Amino acid sequence: MDDTPLAAAHAAYQAGDFDGASSHARAFLQSTPAHEAALTLLALSEHAAGRYVSAADAFRQLTAIRPQVPDYWSNLGYMLRLTGRQQEAEAAFLEALRIAPRAYGALLNYGLLLMDMSRFGAARHRFLDAVEADPSQAEARIYAASACFECGDIVRAERLLPPPGEWHALDAEARHDLGMALMRVGRTTEAERLLESGQGDSDDPDVLAKLALLYERTNRLGLAQALFDRLHARLDGIGLESQADALTVGSILAMRRKDYDEARTLTEQLLSLDPAPTARANALYTLAAIADKQSRPDETMRLLAEAHAIHMALAREMMPEISQPGWQPLPVVKERMTPGQALFVDRPHPAGIATPVFIVGFPRSGTTMLENMLDAHPGFVSMDEQPFLDRCVELVKRAGFNYPHQIGEPSDRDMEALRADYWQSVSRVAKVGPGQTLVDKNPLNILRLPLIRRMFPDARIILALRHPCDVILSCYMQDFRSPMFRVLCSNLETLAQGYVDMMRFWIDHQALLQAEVLDLRYEETVGDFDRQVGRIAEFLGIADRHHLAEFSEAARRKGYIGTPSYSQVIEPVNTKAVARWERYRPWFEPVLPILKPIADHWGYSLSLE
Repeated sequence: MDDTPLAAAHAAYQAGDFDGASSHARAFLQSTPAHEAALTLLALSEHAAGRYVSAADAFRQLTAIRPQVPDYWSNLGYMLRLTGRQQEAEAAFLEALRIAPRAYGALLNYGLLLMDMSRFGAARHRFLDAVEADPSQAEARIYAASACFECGDIVRAERLLPPPGEWHALDAEARHDLGMALMRVGRTTEAERLLESGQGDSDDPDVLAKLALLYERTNRLGLAQALFDRLHARLDGIGLESQADALTVGSILAMRRKDYDEARTLTEQLLSLDPAPTARANALYTLAAIADKQSRPDETMRLLAEAHAIHMALAREMMPEISQPGWQPLPVVKERMTPGQALFVDRPHPAGIATPVFIVGFPRSGTTMLENMLDAHPGFVSMDEQPFLDRCVELVKRAGFNYPHQIGEPSDRDMEALRADYWQSVSRVAKVGPGQTLVDKNPLNILRLPLIRRMFPDARIILALRHPCDVILSCYMQDFRSPMFRVLCSNLETLAQGYVDMMRFWIDHQALLQAEVLDLRYEETVGDFDRQVGRIAEFLGIADRHHLAEFSEAARRKGYIGTPSYSQVIEPVNTKAVARWERYRPWFEPVLPILKPIADHWGYSLSLE
């Protein structure tokens, strides 16, 4: 047998002449069509040349020759993924993992395929398996973090991200993905530094698009617009991912300068790219927001229904249990403490407990505005929305105590340890200096009142209130990241019932626990701002209250604000969002009876004003 073509193929491949390597390998295979080394060299050469279909054909022949080699199945899956043959690719990855369940490469690339298919729950499991198989690989931790973020698991996402000492070894694609992951968890300074340092070619469209998204997210609109203009001028000549990112940021910028026609044009152009379901849903939410601004309620609700249908399909993949009859996204809302379980409120309080100020309320009730009012004051430090009280509830449950019924049973020492864990979590995201008070703003902490009362007996709590229909409309129009909250907001009836259940939990437990609470209505805050600033200052003992009144400018300087209303809190206080729901009364009529008891409790009218 003449080995000259095979040797020539090896030499060409080593020299980077992939066309030549393929040609020599094919010549050799004409006489020995099942030669394993020649087929491998052909597959690698075709892949390096970007000819993924023929590379897949070569790897498929290798799986026929050596079906028990997992790498051949994994490489076949990878090539099929690159050619868009997703079902065949999945079958190949599954076969590779049947043979070698802990094969790092197969786990990683199968996870990437699942991300392409918007099966984020399954992708998260595969990436976490890859991290377990080889913890030294930063790439797996980046992708696992991205999948966790898509699943609403923000805490785990941040913990998975590799430390800065490992960033220098990442390739360009991994650096870009890490930059986006850092941005998503609020580490925008590091994200910006990483993207800019890895730019190399200052005209790289992928980097420019991601930097534009980052600049917009941190309210540097001029920089974002400049980058978008550069990208838009050559949109057809860049990759689909960069096109999608550019069109997304362009649409957001147009919305922020109230050019709704331009925003619509750019968003429709994005949809014409046939984006993945998540990106499609995001675009539909944007079009719905544009239709709302242009007073087109029928179109708004049609677009929202389509977006929610996509999110429900994604949520079912992440949380199959939601399809079961009677599934409750927030089961704790049905629980009630008895007077006998609340006796701890009368016990002597331990002295010297560092205590945050808590801001709670149903989402979209104005909690971010209140947080930024306090954060503008030098005596307060906020940390955006963090799930640290959720973690404390889980620790209580792990210790064998039911929440909320048995929250009074852990010992004072147990509670001291719980507070220590809470403050350790806080220290990772916020620096609270001497004389400063932490602001813990998380709307869903409205369900943690028993825990707050037990952990921090003297805590002061601001309850953000807003007209129930305006709250529900705003939530329905919002793209929430949490799968659980996407389910809760999937239709107006479910959302209205969730609102009522959550408010009943608060009302019943506040009557029992008698925490120090200031009720603050959104309508009164935006309608008589100075008076409400005075009420907040008096409640918290703030002497120099002018900082609170200047919060919008402080929020603009702050840069990153980790909630959906980040672009609204930098604007002067206004009443534009008050009574917005009345344009949507026909859609609200069926849910008004659900809302009436809570609306009556808070004194909100459901009649036409």
